[in-house]
Amino acid sequence: MLIVASHFVANAQVEVIADGRLQTILEKHVQYNRIAKTTKGFRIKVATYTSQGAKDKAFELKNSLLEAYPKQRSYVVFDEPYFIVKTGDFLTRLDAYALYLEIKELIPTALIVADYINLPIINEEKIDTPEYFEEDLER
Repeated sequence: MLIVASHFVANAQVEVIADGRLQTILEKHVQYNRIAKTTKGFRIKVATYTSQGAKDKAFELKNSLLEAYPKQRSYVVFDEPYFIVKTGDFLTRLDAYALYLEIKELIPTALIVADYINLPIINEEKIDTPEYFEEDLER
């Protein structure tokens, strides 16, 4: 049996018929993403406190971290009954590793944890031109 394949080009158009609410949901999603200030990333969980005086201890450690590492943001999170001290906003676990090693020497219980992080602060003067332009992608 002989099979012959033919090659042809067809121009077709597709019309999508959908509920108008879908467009509204998509627009809200796009708007939310424009204003969102967090993303998935990693932080260093430095310590967890509970019992009497836990809040004061947590904020004392936070202030010590801010003093020791002024370029890193530090946070106290209350997850009942714990006050958790975290530091840093890292996009990857590897980014957090150098600071983790420094903190680990002082506080052996420190560890890197997945968390929602604040977006990195970008200095507008140092924004580089991207390696490609959108026009190049259309070709």
